[in-house]
Amino acid sequence: MVVDQGPITFGYYTAALVATAGIGLASGAQFAVIGLWRRREAIYLSYASLCLCIATLAFANALLHTAGSLAVATGALRTMIGAAAISFLPFVIFIRAYTGGPPQPRLQLAVAAVAGFFVWLNLELPGTLFFTRLAPGTGIALPWGERLYAVAGVASTWGLLFHVLTYVAFLWALSRAVKQMRAGEGLRGALLAICLLSQFAALLWGDVVVDALDHHYPYLDAFSFLPFVLLMGLSLASQLHQRTVQLEQTTRRLEAEAHTRREAEFNLRHVAYHDSLTGLPNRLRALDHLAELHADALARGQHGAVLLIDLDNFKTINDALGHPIGDRMLEAIADRLLAAAPTDALLARLGGDEFVLVLGPLAGAYPAMQAQAQQVAERMVARLAEPVAVDSRVLAVGASVGVALFPAGEESVADLLRRADIALYRAKAAGRNTVRLFLEPMQQEADTRLTLERGLRTALEQERMPTQFALHFQPQVNRRGELLGAEALLRWQHPQLGELSPSAFIPLAEETGLIHALGAWVIGQACAHIRAWDRDGVAFGGRLAVNVSAWQLNHPHFAAQLEAQVHAAGIEPSRLALELTESALLRDFDGALDTLDQLSAAGFRLALDDFGTGYSSLSYLQRLPLDVLKIDRAFVRELDPDAADPLASFIVDVAHRLGMAAIAEGVETVPQRLTLERIGCDGMQGFLICRPLDEPGFRRWLAEHQQARALPQAQRSSPEARDARDLSSRDRNSAGD
Repeated sequence: MVVDQGPITFGYYTAALVATAGIGLASGAQFAVIGLWRRREAIYLSYASLCLCIATLAFANALLHTAGSLAVATGALRTMIGAAAISFLPFVIFIRAYTGGPPQPRLQLAVAAVAGFFVWLNLELPGTLFFTRLAPGTGIALPWGERLYAVAGVASTWGLLFHVLTYVAFLWALSRAVKQMRAGEGLRGALLAICLLSQFAALLWGDVVVDALDHHYPYLDAFSFLPFVLLMGLSLASQLHQRTVQLEQTTRRLEAEAHTRREAEFNLRHVAYHDSLTGLPNRLRALDHLAELHADALARGQHGAVLLIDLDNFKTINDALGHPIGDRMLEAIADRLLAAAPTDALLARLGGDEFVLVLGPLAGAYPAMQAQAQQVAERMVARLAEPVAVDSRVLAVGASVGVALFPAGEESVADLLRRADIALYRAKAAGRNTVRLFLEPMQQEADTRLTLERGLRTALEQERMPTQFALHFQPQVNRRGELLGAEALLRWQHPQLGELSPSAFIPLAEETGLIHALGAWVIGQACAHIRAWDRDGVAFGGRLAVNVSAWQLNHPHFAAQLEAQVHAAGIEPSRLALELTESALLRDFDGALDTLDQLSAAGFRLALDDFGTGYSSLSYLQRLPLDVLKIDRAFVRELDPDAADPLASFIVDVAHRLGMAAIAEGVETVPQRLTLERIGCDGMQGFLICRPLDEPGFRRWLAEHQQARALPQAQRSSPEARDARDLSSRDRNSAGD
C-alpha cells in the first residue's frame, strides 16, 4: 500500500506512539500493584485502568498508521475507539477520588452503562462507532519524510455523540479541578487542570484542524495523554510518599504508645497485685499464689501452711494518733514480718491490719509440719511484741496468729482461709498475742455457730419467733414464801438442735447485732403475758424480771423506745424489772447511768444481776438508781448454816444500806434457804422454790401456790409443815426434771 505514490514508513511518530504505549503500560502495572497493596484503593486502581486504556489506544494508533490493509486499519480503529469508550468509567472514578469527592455509585453505574453501549455499537456497526463506512484515505506525509496510513469515511451520528460526551466529561473533570484548587489543594488541582487542558487541546486539534479544516495531519490524542500519565503519576507518587512518611510517623508514634502502654500495664499489674502502702503482695496476689501452691500440693502429695496474722492493738493506735501514724506503723510492721519470714515464703497484706504468710512446701511428718508452722508463727508473734519506734513515739502492738495446714480435706482456697480465720478467732478469744492451730472440732463449733446465727436471723426476719422462741418463768418469793414476782427466761426450740438456753445464743445475738430485735421481742412477749394473766385473773401480782443486754443498754434510744413499747402494750413500767449485769456498766458507765436514770424515772424497777462476780466499784454502785441486788449463785452455793459470817451476808448488808432489796439466785437446798432467811435476804429464787416453767406450767404453779397460801396460819407457820412443803416442792421439781 502506498500513500501519494509513496510507501508507508515507520518513523519518529510511530515510535513515539509505541513509547507512549509502553509508558502507559508500565505506569498502569505499577499502580495496579500499589492499588492492590493499598487494600484496593479506588484512586490507584482507577488510575491503573486509565493508564492501560491509554496504552491500548496509543498502541492501536501505531498499528493504524502502519497498517498494510483496510481490514487491519479497521481493527486498529475499533480497538482505539473501544479503549476510549472503556476509559470513561475509570476516568470518572479517578477524578472523583483524586479531587476528594464523595462516592457516587449511581453516576458510576450510568457511565458504565453508556460506555458499554458505545463498545457494543463500535463492534456491531460496519464502519466503527465514528463512521458509517470506511475506505482507505489519503496518506499523511510528515515533514521528516515519514508516511502514515489513514482511513476516510462518512462521520456517524453516534461518533458525534461520543465526541460531545467526551467534551462533557472533560469539562466536568476540569470543574472538579478548579473546585479542588479553591478548597486549598492548589498544586494537586493545578496538575490535574494542566493534564485536562492538554487533552482538551488535543481534542480540539483533531476536531477542528484535522476534521473541520481537512488538514492532513495526524491526531494527537494519544500524545495528549502522556502529560496526564507523567504528571498524575508524579502526583500520586508524591502522595504515596507523603502517606508512607505519615505511616512511618504513625508507626513510630504507635510504637511509642505501645511502649507507654506496656509500662502502664506493668505498673497497673504491679498496683493490681501489690499493696500501695507496704509494697507487699496484696490479697489478689496472695490468693493466686495460694491457689497455685494448693494445686501443686494436691498433685504432688506435698503440704503447706497458711498463717493468718492480725494485729491486736492497732485500732487503738490508729484512732488515737491518726491514720498517718497508723500507716507508718503498718510499714514498720511489714518490715518486721519480712525479716522474720522464711525466704521461700510469701508474705502479703490482706487489708487493714491483717497479713498472711504462705509456707510451702513443708517436709516431714504431719506433727513435724505443725510444729514447724507453729514455730514460724510464734517467731512472728515475738517480733511483733517488741516496741516500734514511729517518729518520736515508741508504740507497741501484739499479734494473734491462726495457722491452718493444707491439704487437709478442704475443697478450695476459700475453705483454707476460713479455717485459718477460725484458728485466728480462737487465738483472739484466748487472750490475744498467741498462736492457735486449726483443729477439726473448731470447724464443728464454727458450723454450729453459723447454724445458730442463720437460724436466729431467719427467725427474726421471717417472723418465726412465736414458733421457735418462748419465755419460761422462775418464781421469786420472800422469806415468808410470798410471791414477789418471776424472772422471764428465754428458751429457743431450734428446728435442728433442739431446746437451747440463752447462754448458747445470747452472746451470738450480741455479736451480730440481733440482740436489739430479740430484746424487743422478749419485752413484747413479757407485756403480752402480763396482760393475759390480768385478763384471766391469774394470781400474779408481782413484777416480771427481764434480762437486758449491755448492747441494748448502750443504745442511745433504748430507754425511750422501751418506754414507748411498754406503754403501747398497755402495761405500766412498774410491772417490769430490768436485770442487767455488771459488764453492762463497764463499757460506758456515764452513758449507762444516764440510761438507767431515764428508765427509773419512767417507773421501771432496776436490778443488778450476778452481783459480786464483776469488777464494779462500790462508789459506782451507790450512784446507780437500782432497786434490787441479786446475789450470784456462786455465793449461795457456799452457804453453810454453821458459818458465822458468810460473804452473802455482806452483799445483803450492802443492799440494805443502799436502800435496795437483796434476792438470792440458785437456792437449791433447805439449809441455803434457812441461812438466807437468817441473814435477812429479801427474796429467793432457785430449784428449791421452783424450776423455770413454761407459761401453762407457771399458771398451774401460781394456782397451787395461792392455794397453799390459803392454808390456816398455824399450818403454814409450823416448822414441820414448812419443811414438809419444802420437801414436797423439791419432790415436784425433781419429778418435773
